[in-house]
Amino acid sequence: MDNRYFIRNDDVGARTPALVRYVETFLRAELPVSYQVIPVKLTAECARWLSDLQSHHPNLIEFGQHGLRHEMILRGKSVWREFGPERTAAQQLADIRQGKDILEDALGAVDIFTPPQHKYDRNTLVAAYAVGHRIFSAASYRHFAYQSAYGVGRALGLTSLRHHGLSRHGTIREDVPLLELSISIAIDNGGQVITPPAHLAARLNDTNRQTSILGVMMHHEVYGDRPALITQIADVLTSSGVPHFGTLTALAGQITKADSPYIPRVPTNTTSWG
Repeated sequence: MDNRYFIRNDDVGARTPALVRYVETFLRAELPVSYQVIPVKLTAECARWLSDLQSHHPNLIEFGQHGLRHEMILRGKSVWREFGPERTAAQQLADIRQGKDILEDALGAVDIFTPPQHKYDRNTLVAAYAVGHRIFSAASYRHFAYQSAYGVGRALGLTSLRHHGLSRHGTIREDVPLLELSISIAIDNGGQVITPPAHLAARLNDTNRQTSILGVMMHHEVYGDRPALITQIADVLTSSGVPHFGTLTALAGQITKADSPYIPRVPTNTTSWG
């Protein structure tokens, strides 16, 4: 497998200075990025700009659907997650379909779905698959507590515990036939940097020993007033000894076509990634 590592940048909407700086930095570094777009927040200006860049750099820029609004009202309060058992299957399907339509009108075909805050249940996955998504990206953290919960959940045939999804990272899920490629390292949590450049190389090396499909997550707005920091992170990613970065789509194609230990069998009702 040539590309075993990916970068996911979440919460794309408007063409802000932070987004422009982020995109330009990673293009200069020739690091592929999967940009997860919030449909209702995507502006026409940003869509035109990103589409033009992707046409010139198809191996470095791809788009995924990041929910619909990245927000819902729960017991009268706004929360940043959007999917899970608090919402019906019909509500989730309607929102995911609406979001996919918005993105495909603005950006072209989109096959990747990322639930906001990595919160979802089985209905979320069923809806994403029903509207045509084939790659699912959430979180698959390597800490013992997370891995234990994932293992117990898989053994019991569960998709989630309440709104906390149970990862099947690196495989076509057995509950809903989506290929899951989830992040293992959060460089930031959407509000602040939690894996600074000084610690990032060590995290990459440690995590690489635990999984052969390694994804990192970022949110460009976190670095809006710290341009030097985003450059430092890009420098670590290009020099850390982890050379094989690719888009999620490229990685998916290699996994399903290869005789891979991560996917024992491709279900006959799953559309080919290639």
